[in-house]
Amino acid sequence: MARQRFVEGIERVHLPEIRQAIPHVHAYLRKLILDGTLAPGTKLSQVALAEQIGVSRTPLREVLRMLQEEGLVEIEPNQRTRVATLDPQELDQIYANRIMLETLAVSMSLGDWCAAAQKEGKRLLRVMQQSARRGDLDTWFAMHARFHELITVRAGEPFRRQLQTLADQTIRYIRIYQSSEPDTWQTAGQEEHEAILDALIAGDEHGALIGMAHHLARTALRVLEHCSPDYKPIAVPHAVNLIDRQAAKSQLLPAAK
Repeated sequence: MARQRFVEGIERVHLPEIRQAIPHVHAYLRKLILDGTLAPGTKLSQVALAEQIGVSRTPLREVLRMLQEEGLVEIEPNQRTRVATLDPQELDQIYANRIMLETLAVSMSLGDWCAAAQKEGKRLLRVMQQSARRGDLDTWFAMHARFHELITVRAGEPFRRQLQTLADQTIRYIRIYQSSEPDTWQTAGQEEHEAILDALIAGDEHGALIGMAHHLARTALRVLEHCSPDYKPIAVPHAVNLIDRQAAKSQLLPAAK
């Protein structure tokens, strides 16, 4: 029987306890998919993968099932597994959901922004800018997630878990886009984050919600144009138009191609 081919970039996972195999392996493979180490379409042999990671096939099958539910892998009836391919319609719809839900969460978080919260928001943006300049994407993503948590803090934990799930589903798309434009991808995003924070501090609900909607839309449209230039976005422009009725006339939202 031919030896199964190992996948480059996968290493043996240190498991402090066997019973912790599933959460550890799930977190490990999930990270490799989200950061692009396992590229879209990569075929995964369960036999080779189990050997390479150092875990039995029973917990690995459960991990792959979890990743399938998250839309990160595709498992065919014959148990062939591969990293999920990029789907422009899915990304369009995910970002439309983010626009609707995250603007609601931002609205719920308006109020008295104390000095400590203002200072933390500015600190996070400063670290994001510094890490982007260094090309330290892991730090940038960590600070970016914390910034979005800060500006939606009053939405409640169950609501914010939904937002995090949606955000997680976009990470691998964004990383592909960032790697293609390492010198320019971050500039507009930094300015948009700063404008949203300033609006929240000032209690400007309209400015904060419009800023968030256009920020997410710009990101979605840039990524879609890079990953699938022939796809015409549908959901994102509709979502923005619900938040900002002037979006169709605004030059802030690039025309769909």
